[in-house]
Amino acid sequence: MNRPKLLFLGCNKAQIPYLEVLKDWNFDIICADLNNNAPGRLHCQKFYNVGYEDINKLIRIGEKEGFSSKDKVFTASAQFAHIAAASFAKHFSIPYVDKSVIETCLDKVSFYKLFQKKNIPIPMTWLIDSKELLYSTLSSLSKEDYFYLKSDFSKNPNYVYRFKSSKIPAKKIFWGRDRYLRSKYVLQKEFPGVSLRINLYFDRFNIIDFKSGNITHEHHKKINDFHVIQILRDFVNNIGLQNWLIKFDIILNKVGFVVLDIGMDPPFRMNNIAKSQGINFSEHYLNHYLFNINHYPYSLD
Repeated sequence: MNRPKLLFLGCNKAQIPYLEVLKDWNFDIICADLNNNAPGRLHCQKFYNVGYEDINKLIRIGEKEGFSSKDKVFTASAQFAHIAAASFAKHFSIPYVDKSVIETCLDKVSFYKLFQKKNIPIPMTWLIDSKELLYSTLSSLSKEDYFYLKSDFSKNPNYVYRFKSSKIPAKKIFWGRDRYLRSKYVLQKEFPGVSLRINLYFDRFNIIDFKSGNITHEHHKKINDFHVIQILRDFVNNIGLQNWLIKFDIILNKVGFVVLDIGMDPPFRMNNIAKSQGINFSEHYLNHYLFNINHYPYSLD
């Protein structure tokens, strides 16, 4: 009897722990990576030198390998890889999050508009598409406040700038167009408070302090008072991401909170915490994404 197949997108060093878990599972693992010398290729039954941006080639690989709705697609690579995974999954009727949802979560302009529509608080925000608009917008704002300028598809540290409006780093700001700046910058007034990462998974969550990198329970009362978890969970459920582990970056202070970002790639900080506890995070993450099984130890909460 043929084993189910799994298309694994991205085979560099950070993905090897997932491949090491999968080697003992009942899958024929077919890997794809733009780097022909990707170290993860040694952990696959088959390897194709194809990047996750080449969706048509990936689909042709799937057809050649005989993929069907009984098979799986998985990525622990960059968030952009989910677009290819979603397109591949749709072609072969494999359950996956809709590509349009992923595209919205990758585009700061789109998800900030959606946050506002869903009454999720964000910092004071302006959309900027030129140097002239940046200067004219800042000219009417306080010279003592700090601002962040973030490109629409930026992945830190790509095109993220912090400055006072009186000291714009004009020579450092990139105004061309590429994969990280496709249309507009997002200008936001700095919101004072503590920076936190919130990971939502199944009916559980954890809160990680950005400064220490550790799980914290110090802010749970405020989080509860401001209904943060319920607001974020309602959002995740509403857009169809309830079966994934979704990351939110927020800033919390005495009077409220704002949401800065949403993430879909594996949680780096949570993974490090799991390692410090002797937990094989990759195994739990694979069980989550491939079988919707919740085996995360409660020490991660």
